[in-house]
Amino acid sequence: MTSPRRARSAPALLLTCLALAAAGCSAGPGAPQTRPSAATLSPMDPPPIGDVPRLTRVDDRSLPVEAYLLTGEQFRSFDAAQSKLATGCLREYGLAYTRAPGSATAAETQTTHRYDPVDPADVAVNGYHSPDPAAGTKPSGAPSIDPDVLTVLGSGLGPDGKSAQGSPTEFHGKPLPAGGCLGGAQQRLTAQGGTGRDADVAVAVNFEGFERSMADPRVKEVFQAWSACMKERGYSYPTPGDALKDARWGATAGPSAEEIATATADVDCKARTNVVGVWFTVEAAYEGELIRRHQAELAAVQAGNDAMTALARSVLAAGG
Repeated sequence: MTSPRRARSAPALLLTCLALAAAGCSAGPGAPQTRPSAATLSPMDPPPIGDVPRLTRVDDRSLPVEAYLLTGEQFRSFDAAQSKLATGCLREYGLAYTRAPGSATAAETQTTHRYDPVDPADVAVNGYHSPDPAAGTKPSGAPSIDPDVLTVLGSGLGPDGKSAQGSPTEFHGKPLPAGGCLGGAQQRLTAQGGTGRDADVAVAVNFEGFERSMADPRVKEVFQAWSACMKERGYSYPTPGDALKDARWGATAGPSAEEIATATADVDCKARTNVVGVWFTVEAAYEGELIRRHQAELAAVQAGNDAMTALARSVLAAGG
């Protein structure tokens, strides 16, 4: 039984470890430990928004916070450079490991699935279920990796810049970098700034802007209009989120006819009432205000990300 996997885009493109799960890597780039709710946030006056465009999708637009979050390309550069450095480090210990090439995936932004579902062609097939990118492919087991490689590779550095407690510090009498070869690679790539993950302050703005937008009176008003539109079609949901999270959709591996009909009505009502246009505009305004309040921190984050990306590219461009 598979539950629907649609969700708003989170700033969490997972950093792929050199040896994947077999290497014991668990650090991801910026998925927050907790997600704030509107009830726990300090009061903020609704920011002005100006004219609201009519939008049915926003995957070609960017939210303000994206300037401070690592892009997919930046993550891929960091990951590839980390792999190259860690592989070279392994050779210094007389070990070798060749990482299987990863499959290319389309770049996604914070807005790609943020207000889903929005595509009539998509919901006509998938309802509220996410398309399965693995459909038609055969599952493959994790590669078998020499235990010595795993030891020397290590598990990298945590968000605090330190290796996990109990991590090996030497291999056959030769000292290991903190966090193993992965940790050494991370340390080199972040020597001038950045951490290899999304900064907490940027992640917080990303989530807080979304939560505040849903509590905003202008978004609540457009949700009410959407709800009235849905009721005309025989569906009773206060908000688009309630339709998306209907427990019935998680009872089957694929979408039922009822689910597809509901999602189709949802997308049509979003377009008729301009849910996406209002929601995106309001959320962007909240992010702009939050960015203004944390400008110094975010400017430092942006500079660190740029420096880290430049280092990663220089590593990839170098011979060897």
